[in-house]
Amino acid sequence: AFWCRWSPSGELRASFYAERIFTPIEDIDGCTMQVIYHYDDERGTVSEGPQSGPWRITEEQSSLDGLQHPSSPAMTTLLLPGGPSAWCMKQSAFGEPCAAELFLHFGEHLRMSVGVVHAADGALQQLALVREDARGPWPSADWSNSTHAAQISPEDLAGVLEHAGAPILAGGTGSAISADLQLQCIVAEWSTSRVAAAGPADVLLLCAECVAI
Repeated sequence: AFWCRWSPSGELRASFYAERIFTPIEDIDGCTMQVIYHYDDERGTVSEGPQSGPWRITEEQSSLDGLQHPSSPAMTTLLLPGGPSAWCMKQSAFGEPCAAELFLHFGEHLRMSVGVVHAADGALQQLALVREDARGPWPSADWSNSTHAAQISPEDLAGVLEHAGAPILAGGTGSAISADLQLQCIVAEWSTSRVAAAGPADVLLLCAECVAI
C-alpha cells in the first residue's frame, strides 16, 4: 500500500509504503492483523509497536456499537454490505481531536481509504489517502505512486467528474448505518449527496487517479 498525508492546503506532509496483513486464525472465526511500515528515513522498516500490532480480531471484538479494533478503544468500525466501512471516533468531545477513516473496495484486489483528522479546536488538520492492491507489492498495476494533491473548488470538481463520465445526473442505491448498527437501504439522487452539496467552507483535495477528498 502507498500512504500519503497532506495539509488542508494540499502540502505533502508524509508518504511511505506499508502492508496491512490479515491472516486467518485456524481454530476460530477471526484473523490476526499486522501493519508493516517501510520508511525512507532512519526509521527503516517498522513491524512492531502500538501502530503495527499484531492484533487478534475475533467475535470478542464485536459490540453493540460496532467492531472494536484492539489498537484504539475510543474508536469503532462500522461495516456495510459489500465491503465499505468506516473506522471512527465513538464520540466527538469538545476540545478533543477527532479522526475517521473511510474504506472503499473495487473488485477483488483494489481498496482505498481516506483519513480525516480534526485538531482539538475543531480545525481541519490532516487529510490522507491510502491506496492498496492485494495482488502484490508496489508498484501497482492500477494505482500510481503520485503524491500530488491540490485544493479544488466545488465547481471545478463538478467539471472533473463530468469530464470523467461520472453519472452525476443519475440516482443510485446504497446502505446507511446508524450508531446503534441499524442498517437501512437508501435510494437518492447525486444532487442530494454530501459532495454535491459542498460549498465555499468545505475543503476539497483532488489527488491522483481523480480521487477527491
